[in-house]
Amino acid sequence: MGWPEDLGMWIWEAGRFRANWGKTTRIVLFMIIASGMSACNEIEVAPGETALGIELAPELVERANSGDVEAQLAVGLFYRDAADQSEGSDRARDQADALQWFSRAAEQGNPIAQAELGLMLVTAEDDVRNLTEGRRWLSRAGEAGQAPALFMLGDLSHRGEGVPPNPVEAVSFWRGAADLGHTGALHRLAQAYEEGLGVDPDPEAALGFYREASDRGYQVSQYRLAVIYDEGLQTPRDAREAVKYYRLASEQGYAPAQAQLGYLYARGDGVIQSHDEALRWSRTAAEQGDADGCNNLAVLYLKGLGVEQSFEEAQRWYRLAAQRHHPGAQNMLGTIYLTGQGVTIDAKEAEHWWRMAAEQGYAPAQYNLGGMYSRKISKNVAKEEALDWLGRAAEQGHRSAARELAELQATVEASAVGDSGATASAEQPAQATL
Repeated sequence: MGWPEDLGMWIWEAGRFRANWGKTTRIVLFMIIASGMSACNEIEVAPGETALGIELAPELVERANSGDVEAQLAVGLFYRDAADQSEGSDRARDQADALQWFSRAAEQGNPIAQAELGLMLVTAEDDVRNLTEGRRWLSRAGEAGQAPALFMLGDLSHRGEGVPPNPVEAVSFWRGAADLGHTGALHRLAQAYEEGLGVDPDPEAALGFYREASDRGYQVSQYRLAVIYDEGLQTPRDAREAVKYYRLASEQGYAPAQAQLGYLYARGDGVIQSHDEALRWSRTAAEQGDADGCNNLAVLYLKGLGVEQSFEEAQRWYRLAAQRHHPGAQNMLGTIYLTGQGVTIDAKEAEHWWRMAAEQGYAPAQYNLGGMYSRKISKNVAKEEALDWLGRAAEQGHRSAARELAELQATVEASAVGDSGATASAEQPAQATL
């Protein structure tokens, strides 16, 4: 089972954990950002300059070449960071350099280098990725007390990468990482207890782990707590608590939380209604590319709430949300094109957007698409397809779809009876008359 709301957060968390490596951090201070410094000839794997024009201090490279394990680690970190910021062949070169320096330090028993090497090997792309070697180095680093290594081992066990999925083992790794202070591991434990993965479901334990991670500023846990209180998941709904946690995550720049906070301000749910605040948070989320934020902003422009009404702006933001697969925005775009709100009426364009939303299972769009047949709006939607879409919407509890489906089925049945009667009359032999 995937956990999309925190996809990639383990990378961010591992990066945060690296920030307090004491002596290694002091060595990194020898890395000099300069544009005129020549590359050190002693480095064997590549010149000392990255694609961004940043160079290593010659003293550091000399120490690394002489076998200083901490200098080797520092050079590896330099190239790892350079790879994260470069592309194409430059990225491949920097990544190869980082792997080589991490390997040299790891072979000398440096646990941080072992963790970094393992992380790079299991997260690399294409030919560079090596799950077997990556797990081996992560295991050695984990045994030495490296929390990011244990965290990643838990994720690999959970996903079943390189080994069969083993949620019990995953929980064990995450627990070990959490005991070492890894905040992301607390979030993983919360998810495990919420969903019963590798442990018996325990909502109270889940909330406890989410709160602990949230108190440490982990925005994904703050967002998940907000959703739990917002939707009343295994606990009574509490809009004020939801707003509290949405705000905490929003203030850290977490776009999904910003979008939902804007939505709650627009409704006055858990907060005093404020279209200005709804506009502010929705725009902040939208400008990060969040689909819900784009959709919220479109609604505000369409209705002129907190901002001057603008069909043009509404359509622009609906389109951005629709391109990000937001079914509500796709459905609304279809309605805009059919009714001509700020655009030329275009039934084909309406059908296009309704179909996209309908295929995602969005009941209002399924109803609209099916209704194009009975309302004679589109010749592309056949009777059988209309019945199918109306039936799907009705199964989801869409009352108008259920009513229209019944009417269309009655029409089809009546037509079938009429056709049957006409056929019988045509086939009846003529009666003899006097």
